[in-house]
Amino acid sequence: MNAIIQNRLLILFASVGMVISALLWISHSADFALPCTGGGCDEVARSPYSRIAGIPVAAFGFGYFGLLAALALTRLQYPEQWGLYGKLIAALSTLGVLAFAYFTYVQLFVLNLYAKGSPCWWCLAAAGANLFVWLLSLMGLRRVLQPVGALAGGQIAAAQGEAVQYQYDTRVLTRELAQSIAVSLALVVAGVAYGGWQWNRATTAQVIQTDNAKLTMLYLDGQGWRKGNEDAPLVIVEFSDFQCPACKQAYELLEGQILPALGDKALFVFRHYPLVQIHPMAWVAASAAEEAGKQGKFWEMYAKLFESQQTLTKTRILKIAEELKLDVEKVRQAMDNQEIYFKTIYRDFEEGSKLGVSSTPSFIVVYDGEMHVARGMAGLVSTLNANPKIQQYLGKQINVSP
Repeated sequence: MNAIIQNRLLILFASVGMVISALLWISHSADFALPCTGGGCDEVARSPYSRIAGIPVAAFGFGYFGLLAALALTRLQYPEQWGLYGKLIAALSTLGVLAFAYFTYVQLFVLNLYAKGSPCWWCLAAAGANLFVWLLSLMGLRRVLQPVGALAGGQIAAAQGEAVQYQYDTRVLTRELAQSIAVSLALVVAGVAYGGWQWNRATTAQVIQTDNAKLTMLYLDGQGWRKGNEDAPLVIVEFSDFQCPACKQAYELLEGQILPALGDKALFVFRHYPLVQIHPMAWVAASAAEEAGKQGKFWEMYAKLFESQQTLTKTRILKIAEELKLDVEKVRQAMDNQEIYFKTIYRDFEEGSKLGVSSTPSFIVVYDGEMHVARGMAGLVSTLNANPKIQQYLGKQINVSP
């Protein structure tokens, strides 16, 4: 691999790192979730390790990868300093490897995402991009940009210890610089466009015309746990997972700000949507909540489960049941024999999926013959505040402070 190709790959991976860091930066700042097959992205975003002095760590990552790309581009302008810039890139990327190793350790073992089998793949991808940059920079230490030739007798003069003026093909370097900048910009623009698309999905609800069959599937058949005004024309149905970090934040915002602001103008319905592949305690917790509901204390258990999310185990749930003065043995049976409430929980999951739910938290807002399917808290708040019909009914904006 010659020096030019190695530098080209280095710029490519640094640009990929910039894109990933930019997406994470926007996601952590604007509080919307990127697609995450591992399921740990929300947990990382809401951990105290995601910020330094109040600034998202991803912002520092964006600056770091940008500096690496700038150094790699700059040495195309100053080929006589190729080796010096190579050493700077190697030194900087070595520091980056140490930083990424630390944050990877934090997410996998301090936040325990390795044991949960739900890492943040965006974070790991950024670490992977940096690893490639580091390896390429080390390989580049042994390579120098070859000049196209030297002045007549240059090799002899060099052998005799005399100064030699090497010449580089400036046309080739200029073309390479332009192409590298174009590729880097294209990646960044594509990344920003993708981030914008995800932001739009997160904040814009899908509007579908409703009918009695859909409403019956959603909540009219008595399913779900409800509170608020049963006769209110505005209905908010949440599909949630007790082990989902974003659902915990939704619980805090709903109970602390949104539902009190809505008062008797809305009916709130809670339905289960346990993502058991990434949240192994989700179904267990849902079963315990159903048993608590049977004993008349669903909402108390609902609150305790979310508040204990970081330490959610069967032992902790039994302790909660004892605190709530429930029949602890029946709660134990519900958790151990999940068939007891299987039909109820699975019905929630199945009907939610049929209505367009695929992630948690998801909200379906019903008003004036329309169903608004919102993926996440941002979509719910946007629906309540941006829909003119709902705003006319509420007569005020619903202000939310994360």
